Amino acid sequence: MTDSNWSSVEEVDVSVETVVTIMKRKRKLPTPLVEAYKHALDTSTRELTRRFYEKLTTSCPEALDYFMD
Repeated sequence: MTDSNWSSVEEVDVSVETVVTIMKRKRKLPTPLVEAYKHALDTSTRELTRRFYEKLTTSCPEALDYFMD
């Protein structure tokens, strides 16, 4: 996997919106998406990682389990 990470607040916000949309439609997240976002969480700045978790907690708390190890 390449060293992909979030480089802006906008990228994080789009990622959270993607999670919210998929959870509303499918009620579960596809493994490749979860793995890609976990990688982004591991390689992004602390501030962007925090923003992802804060926005996800507010917008779609049921998806948090996918990103907690």
